Amino acid sequence: MNDEELWLHTKLKKNGLAITAIQLQLLQAYKQRLLAWNRKINLISRKDEEKIWQAHIFLSLAILFKIDVRFCARILDLGTGGGLPGIPLSIMLPEIEFVLLDSIQKKVIAVESIISELKLPNVSTLCGRAEDIQKKENMSGSFDAVIARAVSNLKNLILWGYPFLKKEDVQKRSPDSQTIILKTPSLIAFKGGNFSDEIAAARRFFPKLFIHSISLAFQGSEEFSNSDKHLVIVQ
Repeated sequence: MNDEELWLHTKLKKNGLAITAIQLQLLQAYKQRLLAWNRKINLISRKDEEKIWQAHIFLSLAILFKIDVRFCARILDLGTGGGLPGIPLSIMLPEIEFVLLDSIQKKVIAVESIISELKLPNVSTLCGRAEDIQKKENMSGSFDAVIARAVSNLKNLILWGYPFLKKEDVQKRSPDSQTIILKTPSLIAFKGGNFSDEIAAARRFFPKLFIHSISLAFQGSEEFSNSDKHLVIVQ
């Protein structure tokens, strides 16, 4: 186990998330391939390359500190870019099917190559605009969750992502009231900074939807410059 893997293992353990040696190796391999592809096309910001483990991989997994997705069978990563957060989550959750969607073909080609090299059987990709893909028979109303990271404002995310969700069930919380057990089909968006205006606008446009946010603060989050991040959940 190298220093990066030990760091991740320790941080996940402190937040109640177990990881196997094989999963650590896959995440390390993903990092290496993401960096290699980033030299060819822009998948992540070049300034983030030196902190990719912390700023991208770990923060993608941090959603699991707050939301229990074990009831999900199928999750859509909307606007996946370089496979974030979909690929790290798929490594940690091999029993869940992930579909990674992006409208930019060269990004989808890169992600497909990474998935193939890592031999991830629970991940597939789609290239196209969400507005078009959501109309397909096997896509509309077929996902338990839609996850989006750094894609667009909340109103747009709901317009693009909500039609993919199943229409069933209710939300429940775990006994400690800290972790949401995701049983209602939900859209989950990573947001940072001041996004209150986005939520207000989305609530005006979608008055029948339940929209709320939870802090993404966790054990050790003080290390991160973007520790003000939240998860916005739409149900």
